[in-house]
Formats: sequence, C-alpha cells, structure tokens
Amino acid sequence: MRRRTFARTLPVGLLGVMGLAACTSEDPAPTGSSSPSGAPTPELPDTSIDPTPVPDRTVAETVDKSALRLPLEMTTHVMVAPGWSGTPRQLGDMFLGYAEEEDALRYIAVVEDGTVSWTARRPLSCTGFAVSRTEDDAPVAVLADVAAGEEQVVLSTLSGYDLVTGQTLWGPTEVPGPQVAPGLVFAAPGEQPMGAGGERVAVAAGTGDTVIAEADLDGGRIVAEHLGTVLHTQGAQLVAVSSADGSRLWELDLPAGADPMSAHVPGTIDPLANLAVVRGDTDDGEGFGLLVDLTDGSVLGKDATAVALDPATGTIVLVSGTVVTGMDAEGTELWRHVDPEALRLVSAGERLSYALRPEEGTLVVLDTLQGMMVQPYDVDRSGPLGVPEVFSAEAAVAVRISEEQVHLVTTELDMDFGS
Repeated sequence: MRRRTFARTLPVGLLGVMGLAACTSEDPAPTGSSSPSGAPTPELPDTSIDPTPVPDRTVAETVDKSALRLPLEMTTHVMVAPGWSGTPRQLGDMFLGYAEEEDALRYIAVVEDGTVSWTARRPLSCTGFAVSRTEDDAPVAVLADVAAGEEQVVLSTLSGYDLVTGQTLWGPTEVPGPQVAPGLVFAAPGEQPMGAGGERVAVAAGTGDTVIAEADLDGGRIVAEHLGTVLHTQGAQLVAVSSADGSRLWELDLPAGADPMSAHVPGTIDPLANLAVVRGDTDDGEGFGLLVDLTDGSVLGKDATAVALDPATGTIVLVSGTVVTGMDAEGTELWRHVDPEALRLVSAGERLSYALRPEEGTLVVLDTLQGMMVQPYDVDRSGPLGVPEVFSAEAAVAVRISEEQVHLVTTELDMDFGS
C-alpha cells in the first residue's frame, strides 16, 4: 500500500484529538509562511569555486528513524539525510536544497526516492536560488554566483541547469543583485535582505533573459515569479505576465486604497497548489491579503495570511490570522478552525496540516478532511521532533529535524519497518 493510501484510510480517532502541547526545545522553522530569507550582499570567495554541477546518482545516507519523532504514517518509509541545512525547493519528483560548508554552499538535487542526482558548489553569500519551468514545461534550477567586475565591483550572476540532470542550459548571466522576492526576481541590494532594494528585474527560466524590468513599469512593483508566470503591479492592478513572451495572462483590481508598491508574496509559492497570497498596505491601515489562483487570476480569499494545498485530499488550507479554513478547489469552505493565536502555516500533506503558535512555541496539527486537531506523533517516543516542510505530489517530504538539518522521507518503503 502506498503511503498516501495508508494516510487516507487512518481513522481520525486513531490519530488522536489533541494538538501537540509542546514540540521541541527549538521552535521549528515555518519557512513556508514567513518571508523568504534573502541573500547577503554578494562577496567574492577567498578561493575560486568551480560552479559546474557534478553528477552523482548515489543514494543519500539512510537515517535511523527510531531516534526521531515523526508523524506515524512517515515511519513506514525510508528517510535519508541529503545534508540540507536550508528548506529545499520542490518541483516534479525533485528536491533542491543546500548544505552550508566551511568555505562554500553545496547545492544538492535529490530525487524523491532518495537518489542524489547532482551537486554544485557556490559562494556562501549565494543563498538565493529557485526552481521554475521553461515555456516547454521543462524543470529548471537557477543558481546564483558572483564574478569580479571593474574597479573591484562584485557582480551577481545566474546560471540555469536542467533540474533533473544538472546539465547547463544557460549562463552565467549578470543580474542587478540577489534574489529579492519568490522565484526569479532580482535587484541591487537594499538596506534589508529581501527588502525594497533597487529596481527589480524578472528573468526567464529557459534563457536567463530579462522578461520585465521595473524601469518599464511606470511605478509598478515586480512581486514574484512562479513556474514561468511573473506577477507585478501596474496602477491599481495586479498583473500576470508570461515569462516566455511577455504576454499578459490576466489582471485583477487591488482592494480600494491599496499601496501597489507594498504588494508582496510572503514565503514561497507551492508548485502543487499554484496559489499565491499577495499582501500589502492600505490607506486605512488594515492592509490586504488576497488568495489568488495564478492560473486565471481568480480571488479565492480576501483576508489571507498563508496558504498550502494538501495534495492527498485536494484541500486548500488557508490561514487568516487566528482562523484556519479548509476549502475545495472552487474556494467553497469545508471546515473552519479558530485558534487562540495567529498561526504561522508550515505545510500541508498526507491529510494533515502543520502550523506554529509562535508565542506559545507549540505545533498545531489539523486533519485536512475535517479540520479537527490531531496528534500524529507517537507520544511514547523521544528524540527531536520532525516537522514536515515541503511535500511532493507522490508524498515524499522534506522534514526539518533541527535549525540546521533537513532530512527527506522518500517514496521508498522501509522493508525493515516493524522488525
């Protein structure tokens, strides 16, 4: 039985009816709902680093799950340690993350069955990376690098690689600076990482060419790039543009009194959901939070904080402050949970959604079919708590074990389970 099938057949009573009263001595990092961490100002490494991806095709080191606390349905599958220290990006059957080494970052691309496909090294300042798709729907990994310019200026560059094989597709191509928004959006460094910075550009995953620049938007703001779609504001509208040819895909009106330059997408955009939360300021000080379907620009919610899709049940999990709502694909409400705290959504998958109560420092787990609080962990087990951060469509999942350690629960059954 596949792990997904197993999860959907579990009775709710077997999971329990209590949220986790405490999770771990260190709060899990809910990176899926917080603002993406930005790259520092580019710096040249002390010694040159070969950026060429190196094919691997070995299986990552297997992890002893008995030393960890994992959601019960994940214990039946093999867990591996790719070496990631940051939350990986996921697309198709691939995960891409990096490990912080003493003198460099090592990017590690892993198939959802635990096979390491390729690795590539980059300077420590090059933490901004993205996965996207070309106009032919091919998956691409885009990694940043640095180069020496004239008068000791450090230049930011990008290169695109086949996400599956690591084969070089284009680059290096110069960009104004580090990544400043979700996807392939870059700008000269500002005072704050991922902050306003200078004028932004969005680039095409298939070529590295600039698709659109803020200099051409007459006061508009580039908000994000996602799988070949670029979001930007223009006047009082949010506009979607194809990165393949620059054609306009759709537009929608921002709420009355909205500040277009404040529009932003908190966190990353789930490639399985194709939904984005677009937040910003308004004249009345209340702000706005639109839940937008990037396929056609339809608005599914107007007070959104964060969103995730559970691919096992098809449930959209929407957080709006203290309220968590389960919705179907059309935006119809299926259930509602009201929490004592404003929650920070971590992830959703395999019939469960995970969120953090920041003040209390506890993890809230909800059944995505009914919205009930559940207990998916073995209360008799000790060890670090594994918090799922990124799911694939086939139920592989990147699990954060500690602040600097992320493992992968693969699609492979653990043949030693139960022995």
